[in-house]
Amino acid sequence: MELEGLGMGPRPATESPAAVVLAAGMGKRMKSRTPKVLHKVMGRALLAYVLNAVQYLSPGKVLVVVGHGAEEVERSLGNPPGVEYVIQAEQLGTGHAVWSARAALEGWKGPVVILPGDAPLVSPQTVLDFLAAHRALGAPLSVLTAELDDPASYGRVLRDSAGWLERIVEYRDADEATRAVREVNAGVYAADPEALFGALEAVRPANVQSEYYLTDVVGILRSRGELVSAVTGPDPREIQGVNDRADLARCQETLKLRINEAWLRAGVTFHDPYSTYVEPSVRLERDCILGPGAVLSGQTRVGEGAVIGPYAVLTDVEVGPGAWVAPHAALTGVRIPAGAAAGPSPWPGEGVRPRRAAPSRRRIL
Repeated sequence: MELEGLGMGPRPATESPAAVVLAAGMGKRMKSRTPKVLHKVMGRALLAYVLNAVQYLSPGKVLVVVGHGAEEVERSLGNPPGVEYVIQAEQLGTGHAVWSARAALEGWKGPVVILPGDAPLVSPQTVLDFLAAHRALGAPLSVLTAELDDPASYGRVLRDSAGWLERIVEYRDADEATRAVREVNAGVYAADPEALFGALEAVRPANVQSEYYLTDVVGILRSRGELVSAVTGPDPREIQGVNDRADLARCQETLKLRINEAWLRAGVTFHDPYSTYVEPSVRLERDCILGPGAVLSGQTRVGEGAVIGPYAVLTDVEVGPGAWVAPHAALTGVRIPAGAAAGPSPWPGEGVRPRRAAPSRRRIL
């Protein structure tokens, strides 16, 4: 990752971080009764991807801020070890959401990492590197940023002449010159808890939305003589959040290709990785072959050298080594033994030799 700003010397990295995941929003643009963070990409809820990334931090505490549909979110997520729920009774903005977690973080000494619950593309490695950069730079607050060719409606990042973060301006509150800035806020923060909540006390809803913006803590800390660091992430696609169904589809396409590329590098053949759907819970062995349009979901397992035909749909299926599944087969919860066939006829792909029809007996006159 690219570090921006001047280093102030590393802080001791002995304190465990706490993580605050913001999952209270209604998601009006989704036009759905389902809470936004429970909408699924590649078979998993948006929130599940964020919590998975958080676990790589080895956090001492994970707080999930819930509000709209809180009971449904808690019921869906269950009670995983180390996760606590915090209620944001009124949805008054991101700053108010983090403030809702204040009591649960009383006396916490380590850094606090804040992530949006609707950003499934932020990778565990990026989160790890971001926290390491925050500790190395030594500022009381760090913000993850990205540079986009089309910054759209993201909040713009403004720096001072030394490269430190000066303020973040939300799109609705920005003038044309500010909207021309290509560096944007990724919505991921790392902060010293005392500095964070001390600045949040001063946040006021003086904006178009009449909300308490978490981004305002940047300007408040700077006005108090503190420095704020910005860390530019390695892949701008990771910051893509979900506001509507179109965003959801774009995230799914990105995750699908990320998963398929990882399997390609692990020795799996995809005849068309752009049309083949493999959920992250699926496991594949090397030298297996997936035909175009195949859909593999749930706890499906495919053994070494197995062949899955085009447009086959497998859910919780165990395919033994060297077995094959015919095109357009739809299988759920079955086991196909090694070398066996599932379907009326084999797919003439790699490793499978089709039978040739006998020639007809005709006399050429």
